[in-house]
Amino acid sequence: MSFDRIVQTTLCPFAKPSQMGPPLTVTSADVETELRGHRTALADFFRTARTEERDGMVLTFEDPALGATLESLTRLTRRFFEALCAMYPSVYIQESPHPDETWYAMIEGERFFVVSFAPCYPEHSPRYNHGSPHTYFLLQPASTFERHATAIDKRRERIHRAFTAVGRPYDARLANVENDMFKSVMPIDPPDQAIAWWDAEPDDLPEADAVRRTHGCPRADGAGQVPEAGAVSGAAAFEKAG
Repeated sequence: MSFDRIVQTTLCPFAKPSQMGPPLTVTSADVETELRGHRTALADFFRTARTEERDGMVLTFEDPALGATLESLTRLTRRFFEALCAMYPSVYIQESPHPDETWYAMIEGERFFVVSFAPCYPEHSPRYNHGSPHTYFLLQPASTFERHATAIDKRRERIHRAFTAVGRPYDARLANVENDMFKSVMPIDPPDQAIAWWDAEPDDLPEADAVRRTHGCPRADGAGQVPEAGAVSGAAAFEKAG
């Protein structure tokens, strides 16, 4: 089972024609070490995503335990962002985030969104991965939404209705919050309850905590400095990959 199965079965009209970057794989539970090995590939993708008109890159986590439950996916998400903090100075995590504050991840000047598909999501979820034991992080550059902004706006409601009609609704209010931290992990039930992955206890994350202590991970409160990037609504991240 691969991410292609998700692409071919999704109701999102933008998925099939998407131009993807080279996929990356984390084969073990040692997420931090393997992500460091992908540092150059990740940077190269985001550096060229705009000029090469790339719509995304898929990062596959092969260890089934990493996404077996919503709790484990939440921990994986924090480990992922902590690892990025250690590798790229433009990535930071807000200390006490609020939905109406601006936050986004950015590498090589490209803002991006994380959309996760994992074994923990049931069939009625838009993040259902069709029985694959793997967890997939779809990294979507903001420039793809800039290119397709008009088409997305025209089809937004139609896409939402299509997912609802087949029993896989998502909460549009959560998709429209300003702070992208609240969108990285889609909730299951209730569907409008944001998942606070940034609050995962450090004791549950020994590898990530060690990375942060060794390499440093910038964290900012709500008034912290935000890297510059073009303003793009994060709502499309739910719908384009839906």
